[in-house]
Amino acid sequence: MAVHTVLVVDDEPASVRAVARTLADECRVITATTAATALEALARDTIALVIVDQRMPEMNGTDLLARCAAERPEIIRVLLTGYTDVDTLLDAINAGHVYHYLTKPWEPRDLLLVVRRGLERYDVEADRRRLLCEIEQALARVRREAAQKGRLLALATHELGTPVHVLTNALLLAAEAQPPTPVREWLETAQRSAAWLGRTLAQMATASRWRGGRLRLERRPCALAPLLDRLQATFGVMTSQRCLAFHRALDDDGLAVNVDPVWFECALINLLSNAVRFTADGGHVSVTATRAGTHVAIAVCDTGIGIGRQFHAELFEPFSAACGDVSLHGSGRFEFGARGLGLGLAITKAIVDQHDGCIDVRSEPGRGSQFTITLPAWTAPLPAP
Repeated sequence: MAVHTVLVVDDEPASVRAVARTLADECRVITATTAATALEALARDTIALVIVDQRMPEMNGTDLLARCAAERPEIIRVLLTGYTDVDTLLDAINAGHVYHYLTKPWEPRDLLLVVRRGLERYDVEADRRRLLCEIEQALARVRREAAQKGRLLALATHELGTPVHVLTNALLLAAEAQPPTPVREWLETAQRSAAWLGRTLAQMATASRWRGGRLRLERRPCALAPLLDRLQATFGVMTSQRCLAFHRALDDDGLAVNVDPVWFECALINLLSNAVRFTADGGHVSVTATRAGTHVAIAVCDTGIGIGRQFHAELFEPFSAACGDVSLHGSGRFEFGARGLGLGLAITKAIVDQHDGCIDVRSEPGRGSQFTITLPAWTAPLPAP
């Protein structure tokens, strides 16, 4: 265990020696009989605790402790005083931020107890500062990694976007040449793969733009009934192919929200896509909108595989572990168990946050999932289409 250094300051040499003898077995003691010498020691040595006499000719104890508090705030400060008036003690507490005070004549037992407890506090505060520094360093690393991840998304999207676009057009031109059947089948496979790459890059580009704050919302009142009708039409074909029951419901056909309709529909499509992919054939998927006081709650529910509680806290982070084993990711878009990059929920949360809303999840393994977006309701009359 490290031996702490204690500085004793008193203009009476006998008093300094008495304190030093009392503390000799507890710590390393250095002494000073003037304020100037004490300030030199404070600047030079690693001092854990300082004991200062109040009545000194050059600078009183309160002023010296105030200097100590300003220049070395981590040092524990103790005042020795022969005064008993309240004003002196209040000055010491307010200006010098003293940890404790002792009145002369002091008892050795009392002095030892104060010093021991003061050094214990010094150690606790040192540990706190060390832990705080480690937390700040860890936070800085996390922020750097997040920034690097965002730059990687932007760079990958930029570098891969052009060749994928060229590849897609080249395949389209090749297909128009009416190749023989075996070649045409391979071309169709290549076109599906190119389309998958295009969708992936589009999602990466969207995530990069939302994270970089480079999107502007064009908000306007949006009726939910026609929006849910479009979603039902969009997902109706694929759910029927998978034998999934798709249900859409509103408790009030007049429900509306003030959103950017394009991006808000994108958020709901992300949730419904996940619901379809993670629900086995024969299951049930629904999207419902209900009034909740001054807000509207839009819920996407499924009877799928569910999500473990250990993943809920990080569910809306990019590339969350909730996406599962990366070896299971594939190019399938809506097949059961198909997985994407792990950006959909992060994009959805960013969209909802930008609309002054919130999103939460209720899910358990084997019992399906419910994602609920809550937004302020639009209560004024809707403008004419």
